[in-house]
Amino acid sequence: MNESASRVRASAHPAIDTRATAWLVSPHLLVAQAVTAALQSAGSPVEFCAWETLVRDAESRRDPSAPRSVVAIFDGLDNPVVVDEIARLLAVGDVRVAVVTTGPAAFWWGGLVADGAVDVVTMATTVGQLSDVVRRIIAGESLMEPDERAALHAAWAEALDRRQDLAALIKTLSPQQLRVLELLASGRRVHEVAELLGVADGTVRSHVKTLRNKIGARTQLEAVAMLRQVHDVGGGAFHVPRPRQAAAGAAG
Repeated sequence: MNESASRVRASAHPAIDTRATAWLVSPHLLVAQAVTAALQSAGSPVEFCAWETLVRDAESRRDPSAPRSVVAIFDGLDNPVVVDEIARLLAVGDVRVAVVTTGPAAFWWGGLVADGAVDVVTMATTVGQLSDVVRRIIAGESLMEPDERAALHAAWAEALDRRQDLAALIKTLSPQQLRVLELLASGRRVHEVAELLGVADGTVRSHVKTLRNKIGARTQLEAVAMLRQVHDVGGGAFHVPRPRQAAAGAAG
């Protein structure tokens, strides 16, 4: 990791290759820089691009020779905020995106794969595999088989329906029941919820029993999980490949 980080510091602004290149982005700056450095060391034509300026940079670079391919590194990520950001990037036009994720929640990208501008890759974890992703997306190749694309889109549609059904159930809760569930979802225990609401522990437990029956949750934990699926409570942390993984792949 130290070796990779030193390469990043030595090349904070990688020179733009005259060949076709791809931008590499991640919500975590150090991850994007480290993976970019590892891929460049392996001869892969990639440039680092900051996640925060991705859409603005794509809008400002209208030169046909500029990168129009983006490789986005995620891991286990199902936060709709980042999905929406890639959707904003696609709205710029003439952009292809390879989403690299190893998480089981990859189906949340299924809403973007139908027109072929986004490919989701779930088995690219080494520098060699990532280099192949870069090569293929620059060449204009599809990284997904038609049946894979259709299956991912179908899984997304099913998950969206499920989320809408859960949202309808959550709306049946009274304001007090919803508040209890939100406080439990924030990590508080029953007695802490009772103290915050100024009620007895037994009152909180009664609320939990009632709200579980309303939404069909077998346990308190399941009720909390259902709320999180609807509102992404506590799900804002990004989990992405660590720099040391990229460095290890480069060394190998």
